[in-house]
Amino acid sequence: MKLKFIKRFFHKTIAKQLRKPEGILAGKVGNKMNKTNGFLYDFTIQETQLKDHESILEIGFGNGKFFDKIFSTAQGLKISGLDYSPEMVKAATANNPTSLSIGKLILRSGSSDKIPFADESFDKVFCINVIYFWDKPAAHLKEIYRVLKPGGRFYTAIRTQESITQMPFAKYGFNIYAEDEWISLLETNLLHFVHSEKTQNEPDAVLDKQIYKVESLCIVAEKSDNNCTFHLLTKGS
Repeated sequence: MKLKFIKRFFHKTIAKQLRKPEGILAGKVGNKMNKTNGFLYDFTIQETQLKDHESILEIGFGNGKFFDKIFSTAQGLKISGLDYSPEMVKAATANNPTSLSIGKLILRSGSSDKIPFADESFDKVFCINVIYFWDKPAAHLKEIYRVLKPGGRFYTAIRTQESITQMPFAKYGFNIYAEDEWISLLETNLLHFVHSEKTQNEPDAVLDKQIYKVESLCIVAEKSDNNCTFHLLTKGS
C-alpha cells in the first residue's frame, strides 16, 4: 500500500512538473524533456520545412537548448518563444545570450491563451507535447489563429493516443486526444487541416526503469485566406 502511494505521488509530481516546471526540480525536468523530446523535436522541425527569413513562434520551448538547431535550418529566421514556466524562460535566456542580444530571438513568459504578440506576426507556430495542458484548447487555438499570417501554419506534435495513455503520469491532469479529435478542434477554430505524419522508428521511452514503445505524430493546420475572410465577416455581423 505504501509503495502504491509513493508511486502515485511520484507520477503526480511528474505530471505537475511537465505542465509547469518550477522550483528545485525545474532544471532537471528541462534537461529530461530535452532527452525524451529530442527525436520528436528533430521530426517536427523537419516537418515545418522552414524557409529563409520566416518568423517562427514556439510554444513551450523549455530550457531553449534546441533554438540553435532551428536557426541552422534556414537563413535570416526570427524566432519567438513563449513558455508557461518563468524558470524555463530564465534557463533559455541563459542558454541563448548571443541570439537574444542581436534580436533574432525573443522570449516571453506566459500562457498561450493570451499570446503577447501582435496579429499576423508569424509564418509558422509549433508546439511539442504541450496541448495536453490546455484545459480550454479553443482559447489557445484562437490566439494561434490570431498571430498567424494568412497562409501561415500551425504544427502540433504529440504522442499518439495509444502511446500517451500507457504512461502512468498521464492520468493526472493530462488532456489526451485521438488524432481525429484534435483535427476536429483545429477545424472548429478555423485552422484548416492539411496533413499529419507519424514518426518512424522512434526510440523507446524509459520511466522508472520501465520501457515503453512510443509513436508520435505531427498534425499540420493552416490559416487560409478563406478562413481569414470568414473570421472578419463573422466578427462584423
